[in-house]
Amino acid sequence: MNQKVIEKAIIEEFEFLKSVNNTSELVNISIKLKNGGFLLPINYECIKDDNLIKKLYEWREKNSFAYPSRTKTSIESTKLWLENSVLNNQKKILFRIINENLNLVGHIGLFVDEVEKSIIEIDNVSRGEDNINKGIMRDSVLSLIEWVKNTLFPKEITLRVLKSNRNAIKFYEKLNFLKFDEYPLFKHNTENGYNLMPEKSKIDDKIEDSFIKMIFKEKDIGDEMILTAGPSIGSKEKFYSSDATINGWNNEWNKYLKKFENSFAEYIDVKYAIATSSCTGAMQLALMALDIGEGDEVIVPDITWVSTANVVHAVGATPIFADVNIDSWTIDPNSIESKITDNTKAIMPVHMYGHPSDMDAIINLATKYNLKIIEDAAPSIGALYKGKKTGSFGDFSAFSFQGAKLLVTGEGGMLCTNDENLYKKAYRLWDQGRIPGTFWIEEFGPKYKMSNIQAALGLGQLKRIDLMIEKKRQINNWYKSRLNQINEIVFWDESKDVKSICWMTSIRLTKKLKLNREQFCLKLKERNIDSRPVFPSISQYPYWRKKQDSQNNSKKISNTGINLPSGVCLSKAEVDYICDSIIDIIKNDK
Repeated sequence: MNQKVIEKAIIEEFEFLKSVNNTSELVNISIKLKNGGFLLPINYECIKDDNLIKKLYEWREKNSFAYPSRTKTSIESTKLWLENSVLNNQKKILFRIINENLNLVGHIGLFVDEVEKSIIEIDNVSRGEDNINKGIMRDSVLSLIEWVKNTLFPKEITLRVLKSNRNAIKFYEKLNFLKFDEYPLFKHNTENGYNLMPEKSKIDDKIEDSFIKMIFKEKDIGDEMILTAGPSIGSKEKFYSSDATINGWNNEWNKYLKKFENSFAEYIDVKYAIATSSCTGAMQLALMALDIGEGDEVIVPDITWVSTANVVHAVGATPIFADVNIDSWTIDPNSIESKITDNTKAIMPVHMYGHPSDMDAIINLATKYNLKIIEDAAPSIGALYKGKKTGSFGDFSAFSFQGAKLLVTGEGGMLCTNDENLYKKAYRLWDQGRIPGTFWIEEFGPKYKMSNIQAALGLGQLKRIDLMIEKKRQINNWYKSRLNQINEIVFWDESKDVKSICWMTSIRLTKKLKLNREQFCLKLKERNIDSRPVFPSISQYPYWRKKQDSQNNSKKISNTGINLPSGVCLSKAEVDYICDSIIDIIKNDK
């Protein structure tokens, strides 16, 4: 994963958590504990809370045996520690542990140990009160681990504990932390006591203690179904959607809609964006704004989700099905050209599973034959074609935020364009043909609007999108590093000059495997591994106005293609389990 993207995402997440100071908002972004209670971020306002500082001081004194610094503490030194070592440290954060009775009972923190290796360390774990809910410290550690895994996507989660603190070591071992390193600590005398440091003292070279470094290992993988998709929801998403729910009415009914549209347009590098109820709705608005209708033809790929062709059918035009490239699974420009007639009005390339189509070739065809381009960029937010983002090439482009996509709003989409006149026409249709500021409808327009609450969620997702893209690509690389040399399966290939977001890691089964696709997927299901077949050749659905033959490559992919679990929160251990299972299934097929 890209080190700069990881570091930026972690720093921004920690900074956001530290900046929220309203109590109700803090609770909204807190980390819930399984058996009651929550982890509440310590923010910048806490430095003014004398009662909290006093509490932290008392706990530091009480638990000094567990930390390498054994110098005498004070309320003032505690305040300086909180301010300098936690709040002003971009790579650290501390959470208050709040029990189900809303009492402060301890704290737990995070430290970015090694950004380049994506290692996050749990630190400053303190059970402040003796008479607290049984199991709350266990819940705190495990809940924080789950949050870190699903929000920051570390490669490893570690912690350090003094070798002399045997109770803590046993506690972490029960949580499946394993020892993987140890290094000595040497005694450094100070004026008020001594510090333990991981290097030799010039004053006293006696080894006083050791740091035990432990790493968290997931267990019981395969006991529950590993699903094909699933979102990552961070603190900004919770904060924005809560604000929209409470305050996003009347004068602020479109506060997040406008922010989301403007931020999305900036990210894709287009001039205009309209938030819609779905990608399907966005594509239909595009066709209507381009005056495509009865008697017209629009070329679409033969393998895609049916919406790409359905919207053509919905406006009265005829979808014409072109074949796809066998390597990238995206629409084949040669097949496009063979389908062009005098009735052809547009091409709708699909950036299949986040892999960009060959836009140079498609633009050349559109120019040659005077055709419009509508990019179905549904699953490809952030994908690059020759350095430009998908969705920035066509007359229109449409994105999806359905719950399985990388950026989610539950349901929803976005229509983008660089053409001011097309934007105005699409916007009027989106607003049901209304003259702005009136209730007078001058033409028919469907209602394909997104809600302000959905836009709030989408805005939070957009602020984390680069990190999520890096994780998707990492998941795909994990799969390929384990399975790429197996003759019974074939991965799609990333074309030259493109960067796929790898929304889905997908394979085709070759003829060397005796099992058919359905049998193979059933074998995976028996091991609690979900999968799904790639779309059928959609030309074969019975309701199209014009009957057409299935395209060769599309048919081959649709009959043998499988989407493997690809949710952004997948761990390396889960991918390894899936790969081990695939290898075993293939081995037993011999």
